[in-house]
Amino acid sequence: MQVMTNQELELLQLIDGRQQAMYDTTVSLCNVNSGSYHREGIEAVQAQLEALFGDISDTSEKRELAPVKQLDDRGEVVFYQPPAMQIFRARPEAPLQILCTGHSDTVFAKDSDFNSCWREGELLRGPGVADMKGGLVVLLEGLRGLSQSPYRDQFGFTIAISPDEEIGSPSSAAVLMELAQEADFGLTYEPALADGTLAGARKGSGNFTIAAKGKSTHAGRDFFSGRNAVLAISQLATELSELSDADAGITLNIGKISGGGAVNIVPDNCVCRFNVRVTEESQQQQMMTAMAAIIESIEQRSDCELSLHGHFNRPPKPMTPELQSLFELLRSCGEKVGLNIQWRATGGCCEGNNLAAAGLLNIDTLGVRGANIHSHEEYAYIDSFVERAQLTALFVTKLIEAKNNAQVSGLNQSLVSVKNNCEKLEG
Repeated sequence: MQVMTNQELELLQLIDGRQQAMYDTTVSLCNVNSGSYHREGIEAVQAQLEALFGDISDTSEKRELAPVKQLDDRGEVVFYQPPAMQIFRARPEAPLQILCTGHSDTVFAKDSDFNSCWREGELLRGPGVADMKGGLVVLLEGLRGLSQSPYRDQFGFTIAISPDEEIGSPSSAAVLMELAQEADFGLTYEPALADGTLAGARKGSGNFTIAAKGKSTHAGRDFFSGRNAVLAISQLATELSELSDADAGITLNIGKISGGGAVNIVPDNCVCRFNVRVTEESQQQQMMTAMAAIIESIEQRSDCELSLHGHFNRPPKPMTPELQSLFELLRSCGEKVGLNIQWRATGGCCEGNNLAAAGLLNIDTLGVRGANIHSHEEYAYIDSFVERAQLTALFVTKLIEAKNNAQVSGLNQSLVSVKNNCEKLEG
């Protein structure tokens, strides 16, 4: 384990005794359902976050977001108005500016029966304990420790907490792109894997809906005059799914099909919802072209009208030399507290993709160690709360030192010199 300075030791001691408080805060947040479309629940969680993050911030803002255009299960256009986005700021005049991001929504709907937390040995189980209310608490305590230390005035932060991340950040993405222009580095608090491994390169992602309009007729009296929209979508879904390519790292997941009614009526409407993930940005256009060809073919064969809605909302996040250097800097911080920081490519995506697309260098799995997210088996390791908050605090100190020593101005400069300067500092 690397030797720490007295200042670093004092910083970690400020966080050492916070495990019970972090546990209690996470339970309080997670016991309130905040599914992405449960506006009242999200706003209740936001009220708690206002009190928590307002305590360490200079200002707080509720940024109104644009309505989300969607198709209902009959293929009709509807709009959903998400809650406001929370933005907290401190010390915008400081030489180093960090953008910290997280989200207050979860994947668990208002009527989910997975709505409360419980302890099971070394695990905290419950909705959002890892993804990512536990991560928000890690961020809170890391910044709280720094705010009580001599490092306080050497950096400023913006904390952006979105209410729509789990549905692809359709409204908050534009705000994230804007905030990214003002920052030197980004920190995002999605969970690390159970063994502490972080996400390195990430795939890009797009959410799509295809609506089919057919012709409704009586299935007995006039069957052959009908145009079966459910059948058209079934054929479409089968052919779309065949676009998945393991060797190329492309996946197309059919998530939901809605349509039809009484079995003695030829159905005239059906909707298919699916997600596409790609490894390289060039594959986005490749998939759009392939999808269009399948839609045209099904239209001709079924005589149904098909319309495609949606887009790629998160470009791939590649492992660049600059990002590699940032991870190496984080690894050096981990060594000081006995953590072996590793990372690997993942098919998942998050706000880190959006920040990278805006040109902001970022690490996006700084939250708790946990697993089984998006399921009723979700859990977080309780001992990872303090561990990860301390890692955040140390990492910020190294970003401060790197900024001071390498004159890093942010968005597009190489971190190779940063790494070298930090190695000198460690030595």
